Amino acid sequence: MTLLDAPATFRGSPTDEDGEPWLAYIRVSTWKEEKISPELQRDAITQWARRTGRRIVGWIEDLDVSGRHFKRKIMQCIERVEAGEVRGVAVWRYSRFGRDRTGNAINLARLQQAGGELDSATEPVDASTAIGRFQRGMILEFAAFESDRAGEQWKETHDHRRYKLHLPAHGRRRFGYIWHRRYDPATGKIQKERYEPDPTTGPVIADLYRDYVAGFGFSLLCGKLNRAGHRTTQGSLWSTETLARYMDSGFAAGLLTVHNPECRCRKTDGACKNHIFIQGAHEELIDFHLWQAYLQRRKEVKATTPRSRTGIYELTSLCKCAGCRLGTSLNSASREGKNVPGFAYRCSKRAKSGALACDGILIQRTEVEAEVRKWLKREAAAGIDNAPAAEHAPERSLADERAANTAARARAQAEVEMQRQALARLRADRAANPDDYGPGEYEEAADLIRKKRAEAQALLDSIPEVDPIPERKEFVPLIVGTVEEWPTLDTRERNNLLRKLIRRVAIVRHGPGAESHEIHIHPVWEPDPWRDRKQPDATER
Repeated sequence: MTLLDAPATFRGSPTDEDGEPWLAYIRVSTWKEEKISPELQRDAITQWARRTGRRIVGWIEDLDVSGRHFKRKIMQCIERVEAGEVRGVAVWRYSRFGRDRTGNAINLARLQQAGGELDSATEPVDASTAIGRFQRGMILEFAAFESDRAGEQWKETHDHRRYKLHLPAHGRRRFGYIWHRRYDPATGKIQKERYEPDPTTGPVIADLYRDYVAGFGFSLLCGKLNRAGHRTTQGSLWSTETLARYMDSGFAAGLLTVHNPECRCRKTDGACKNHIFIQGAHEELIDFHLWQAYLQRRKEVKATTPRSRTGIYELTSLCKCAGCRLGTSLNSASREGKNVPGFAYRCSKRAKSGALACDGILIQRTEVEAEVRKWLKREAAAGIDNAPAAEHAPERSLADERAANTAARARAQAEVEMQRQALARLRADRAANPDDYGPGEYEEAADLIRKKRAEAQALLDSIPEVDPIPERKEFVPLIVGTVEEWPTLDTRERNNLLRKLIRRVAIVRHGPGAESHEIHIHPVWEPDPWRDRKQPDATER
């Protein structure tokens, strides 16, 4: 019997040039019970290669990576098999390949379609036979089951922390707070986990929110933080992404962000953006009014094109074409032999797509700015003339209304989710212990939970999501102050103030010629006349 006729188990160790070329894939899981060292996996795969006469031509490692998705280096292995560079992929166990049912099936089929193989160093299976493929399928299915079971346990733990303890799902340090963990290493005792405001960094966070509302961007705020010597909880420099993510979380406002329980996306990697806020147990660093002002500016910035976020001109991001209800751009012109940048507003859609897209507008910028200044003076004069008497009814606080609505919605949403989980636990307990329930006891308990959930849902539905329209008198001091300080303000400051007063400046064209235009100013305290028509976020402010 020759060496080729001998089974792979009885072949000797291959030389550097002998044996089929294989890739070795090593993955160290994020799950603590599956944190098998890469050295142990490498040793097992090396011994497997010697036993079977295979030759490992490359080692690909994924350290501290979950197997519940395939955004991993395992895809490089599959691509190299498809390219014909190697014969197959060797893993320590089949669970290292992946723990996602759909991903396992798709990528294993892709590997086999290319003529490749997947083999385990510690789970000998002959995948060339029907029973071998069945065994491998059962092993992969069990790996997916273990992943699902662990995921359910972590979900229960996270939900308990969020909805019962009102703590973040992951206990760790938060910038601006002092974290008192459940185990106190100083005393060796168990204590109540809590977050307390840090007297040093807490005020810094509050200043960041105020500066952002005042018009400063994340890049400027990051520079300010880093120059002052502040670092993230990981000890690294602040970046725009980390700062925006932290400020958007609402933690400094006493809130927790959670995945919307009504969302059915089934994503488990945190990629879904459908989140809601619930009340946390920690003390807030900023008041709810400042938090709402921050969210409003975030909304405005998101809906504004990057070039329009910094006010180069007085009406940056405010002028819109009434024909298509989209944005405008400024073009240059030659006057007296000189190039004049930002000379006139024109319709951006017509400029990009031609006359068939929109009739367009073309109006001199200084003419529009002059009309806005006239409007400001008229509004300031009207505000002074219509000033209320000394004795008047209590003023309506728009910020208080918005804060009360948001807090009430958060409480109602948390109650709905709590009752939903209570019903799920009741069903699970009855399925596991049916003898513990007498006749009608389960139905009575389930009906009571459903009633409470319906009441919480009705309360949630009754709370308006739309922000109340502000009243004009709330803006009178700002209008009057803007008119008085106008000569001393620079262009950026003027633009920031106008954005707080004006929803948009609509340019209406009635015919050919620059003189056939009409300027309509839509203040923020009046109902939006364009609300009936959806506008793309890329051009809306």
